[in-house]
Amino acid sequence: MIMNRYISVLLLTFTVLMVSCSSPRDREASKIKKLEDQLKGQDASPDKQKLDELLNLYIGFVDKFPADTASPSYLYNAVSLCIGTNNGEKAMKLIDRSINEYSQSSKLPEIIFLKAYVYENLLNNLGEAASTYRDFISRFPDNELADDAQAAINNLGKSPEELVREFEAKAAAEKNAATVK
Repeated sequence: MIMNRYISVLLLTFTVLMVSCSSPRDREASKIKKLEDQLKGQDASPDKQKLDELLNLYIGFVDKFPADTASPSYLYNAVSLCIGTNNGEKAMKLIDRSINEYSQSSKLPEIIFLKAYVYENLLNNLGEAASTYRDFISRFPDNELADDAQAAINNLGKSPEELVREFEAKAAAEKNAATVK
């Protein structure tokens, strides 16, 4: 009995010490990880309140720890979350922040590509989308997304029906060319 009480007190003391010794940065990162894990376990329509909470945690972390090596990734995740929830205006603000504050980030090419994507698909600004896709191609010609950027430029403003017709015409022309050989 006394031994059980002693072990309980020891465990409680250890737990309190572990929690109090963790840094504010680690506590914030832990909250983010916990919520990310909860959302991964949800079906195709996650809880909007939890998504908003996660977005706020990402932005809060970046605000509190701007020099932390995790901040560019958390800001990128916040952009992706805004895109996934069709919040183009918020995504664009976070994209611009990412470009301005983390211009040396390895995520910069993807962020610029996403900027063009947001202009095209969420803000319906095809002129800015084309300009940003061209900027992406000129800055990152060897990036794996360069072909996607060129394809996006080629297809800007086309309806799904137009794209299907073009695809079918191209497939027919290739079939005819193969038969002629």
